[in-house]
Amino acid sequence: GFDISFGSWFIHSSVPTLTAMLVLPWLVSKFFSPGVGATPEAPIAARRDLSDMGSMSRNEWITAATFLGMLIGWVFGSSLNLNGTAIAFLGLGVLLATGVLTLEDIAKQGDTLVTFIWLAILFGLSAQLNELGFMGFVGERLSSQLSGMSWPLLYAALIALYVGLHYFFVSQTSQVLALLAVFLDVGTRGGVPAALMAPGLLFASSYFSIITPQGGSQNIIFVASGYLKQGELYKLGFFTTLAFMLIYLFIGTPWILFVSG
Repeated sequence: GFDISFGSWFIHSSVPTLTAMLVLPWLVSKFFSPGVGATPEAPIAARRDLSDMGSMSRNEWITAATFLGMLIGWVFGSSLNLNGTAIAFLGLGVLLATGVLTLEDIAKQGDTLVTFIWLAILFGLSAQLNELGFMGFVGERLSSQLSGMSWPLLYAALIALYVGLHYFFVSQTSQVLALLAVFLDVGTRGGVPAALMAPGLLFASSYFSIITPQGGSQNIIFVASGYLKQGELYKLGFFTTLAFMLIYLFIGTPWILFVSG
């Protein structure tokens, strides 16, 4: 019964996200102090490299315009009654039709296609677990264990548990499909306002992706760079995720309640 649009998501997340943007760089610098403190030559080198690259090519302009169009479609999709998946396929179709991407390009990205196949399997498994009643069973056990709590304490406990469970998932989407509805149901039945429980879980579904090297697909970029060792990645992920959770609980919670009326 709680409707979430792009606008409401943006407003609800604004204050805790801006706070995290200010706090996180300082926190990370404490754990991993940069070896270089100043790079005055960087702007000059960047301008030189941009000059060597020349103006944007045809394919780059098409890609930029397609991305902007898809972004607008996703932002206003609910009000325009547009399907998010259809917008994504339309963007891919534009790139293929204009020759920016070719079938040969797609064929080379075997690892990417394998990832999509595995994600499809995870989606199917999550859907079947729900249809067979397993998620309902988990929700009932969780409710019995957390019954009797005041709703603020229940809210904090559910968010912390939801975030911690991401150690056992290799995808944000798979955990959302498997657990978000269960945790939302337990929270609202325990007295947590849906206008707080839903955004709290949705925001947690983003910031917990860095808790492990395999916690989100974007982490592959960091792992592949070889800049941080495996143990350092786990350390960085733990403390960064903990900082996010504390910011969203102690700053985000009162802000969400305030803007929700």
